[in-house]
Amino acid sequence: MQGLALALQHSDLPVVVQTDSSEALSSLTNDELLRSAYGQIVMEIKALLGTREFFPQKITRLQNRVADRLAKYSRTEHATAVWLGSVPPCIEDLWPLDCNSITLQ
Repeated sequence: MQGLALALQHSDLPVVVQTDSSEALSSLTNDELLRSAYGQIVMEIKALLGTREFFPQKITRLQNRVADRLAKYSRTEHATAVWLGSVPPCIEDLWPLDCNSITLQ
């Protein structure tokens, strides 16, 4: 959520939300909130996205390797970080492969 808030602060452009989880995508695009342990997080994300036009996009797990590697980095290093204008060393080999082209309509 911090990443989304940071993105909203640094850009006025629409937000593209890409996920390989159909359930996560559904919870962001439907009015009904799933009754789960993640309900509060979904509501907070929806509140942030409510301030900006956003485009939800389902991608394959193969297209989501950067997010997976960054999540693993955060868990193993017990840290969060922001790299503005640079690529973190842990994903240097993956980020060119995960660039998913999109068309905003």
